[in-house]
Amino acid sequence: MKLVKFIIFLFFLTSLNCFAVSNYGVYSYQDNKIDAVKNAREHNALGNIYFQEKNYIAALREYEIAYNLSYQNNLSATYLYNIARCYMTLGRYETAKNALLGVIRKDCMNITYYDSLVDCFIKLKTDKKELKNYLKDSINPYNKIVAGLIYMKTGNKRAAKTLFDEFITNNPDMLITSDIKRILKKL
Repeated sequence: MKLVKFIIFLFFLTSLNCFAVSNYGVYSYQDNKIDAVKNAREHNALGNIYFQEKNYIAALREYEIAYNLSYQNNLSATYLYNIARCYMTLGRYETAKNALLGVIRKDCMNITYYDSLVDCFIKLKTDKKELKNYLKDSINPYNKIVAGLIYMKTGNKRAAKTLFDEFITNNPDMLITSDIKRILKKL
């Protein structure tokens, strides 16, 4: 009878979210905190496994969990990029484009993000319209990267070289400038 009362008492405490029961006894919920960053990394790693196995829906779910656990930290751009990659692979380019725009807002120093964004524009057949928009805004230096990549991927290498040269001249100290120099050497 005492055991039953004790079990009922423990059940009552756990329903209040004050205590949890482990194999070792009763401890407070504060001792059982979840490490969101570690969990996010684990979900991302599992997403990578699913992606390699071509199970893109499962990968997408894992990447979404990783992103939701870490949307305020530095790795969130990587997780959001992985989400965009899944959408691109699934042929959902509009959704991928929106995710990539979010990625670039979080981390504007990774050329891969711009490259993937331009791939979405091309798949969506909006590259000419987007090119006009990116060329129109000359204040944001990253717009030259997007415009240059659109020119490059649509076969206008001369215009791409011009924009990339201009970007390098005006922004020699940016981290992404070395990536632009590598692209320029290949043109």
